[in-house]
Amino acid sequence: MLIEGIGIDITEIGRFRSLIKQKKLHLLDKMFSKAEREYCFSYADAATHLAGTFAAKESVIKSQDNAPIPITSIEIRRQKSGKPEVWIRGRRSKSFLISITHSRDIAVAIALKNKV
Repeated sequence: MLIEGIGIDITEIGRFRSLIKQKKLHLLDKMFSKAEREYCFSYADAATHLAGTFAAKESVIKSQDNAPIPITSIEIRRQKSGKPEVWIRGRRSKSFLISITHSRDIAVAIALKNKV
């Protein structure tokens, strides 16, 4: 595998806890697909998963060296095993490998863009 780009992002989970607490869920509609929101809100602490998903999308954008992909065109889906994968404009992308992790306060994601 030939690495073409790398991106990393760190996101404060509190930012998403605030949006949920203030009932500003319409803002989440602009950042996340319906499937992403459903996935994140299937957990008791949706903010942790929202932050991780957001960090993953940002890391994909940062891994680009040419015209970046708009965040609304990127979707982070999970395989049955829970492993995240990147979908671009409704199609699974084999160009990206991503990993997401979090602590109590922050979420971090890294994306490797490879040549296919």
